[in-house]
Amino acid sequence: MGRLDSWRTNMAGVLFGIGVGPGDPEMLTLKAVKAIKEADVICLPKADKDKCRAYQIALPVVPEIRYKKTISLDFEMTKDEVRLATIHKEFYEKYKQLLLDGYNLAFLTIGDPTVYSTFGYIMKLAKKDGIEVEIINGITSFCGSAASAGILLSESEENIHIISGQGNLDEELKLSGTKIIMKSGRNISSIKERLIPLEEAGRIIVYAVVDCGMETEQIYNSAMTIPEDSKYMMTIIIKEK
Repeated sequence: MGRLDSWRTNMAGVLFGIGVGPGDPEMLTLKAVKAIKEADVICLPKADKDKCRAYQIALPVVPEIRYKKTISLDFEMTKDEVRLATIHKEFYEKYKQLLLDGYNLAFLTIGDPTVYSTFGYIMKLAKKDGIEVEIINGITSFCGSAASAGILLSESEENIHIISGQGNLDEELKLSGTKIIMKSGRNISSIKERLIPLEEAGRIIVYAVVDCGMETEQIYNSAMTIPEDSKYMMTIIIKEK
């Protein structure tokens, strides 16, 4: 990686989707650190670097990132598929030519790029243009949250289900095994309404972690104690008794 030599000037660059983990800079993998150091351009999902979690996670481990060229765009939180497609296309077009000119780009994302990440949309656009894409995994928020809570996600043949907190959970909560609810902050009241009766009946144990791995991390050991004003960056883990 790195700035390309003259013999590669006719070759397109590589788009790297790099997971920086849930929040603790020490959780970055060696491969992620190496890729960030050697990238020509850094792509961020938020324009303000001070408020971009992915950038702030990487900064202490890769301080030279502050001197690299960055391309960013504030993403709207919308469910409008047409609007989303327009936003993603707009962001991709901002650095598409750099890739075609032979520069390697590192798209930073919290957690892992393969789980509920904006990078997925960008990756599809790049692949359509024949651009090489490489994913560098990061520690997921639910693995980090389980460690923070001091619990195991699964044992023996127990199943694990990853669930979006944006939908109807009635059927998902009937699934056997550990349930992990992500993107839950906005719908926390509705989620608590479903979890508390099951918890009171002694059927489940609920753990919730906010801002996993960060100085502001908070851990809750029951659905009842989860505050109503919980943040978007919350992971809920539901264990069967």
